[in-house]
Amino acid sequence: MEISFSHTRGMHLAALIMARGEYCLVVLEPGECALFMLVRGCLQITRQKQGEPPAYCLHATPSAPLFIVNPGTYTILAERSALGLRGVRRRT
Repeated sequence: MEISFSHTRGMHLAALIMARGEYCLVVLEPGECALFMLVRGCLQITRQKQGEPPAYCLHATPSAPLFIVNPGTYTILAERSALGLRGVRRRT
């Protein structure tokens, strides 16, 4: 579930609410970045190239926010129910 707070000059800030096991895809183009700041829960972020297994696995937790700056398609999976903020900066 996404509740939009701000959408100005290419920056989009929204509430992030994901139940355990829920997932979504985020596609970042060159020059774009994403931020995940959690108040509760844990997110697992993986990036997969076509036809290959996931290259790496990152985790966002309340004590460790996560910035993604490399372009690609990312799978965001809620390992535990998550509540926080998701920010995406798009090229303008």
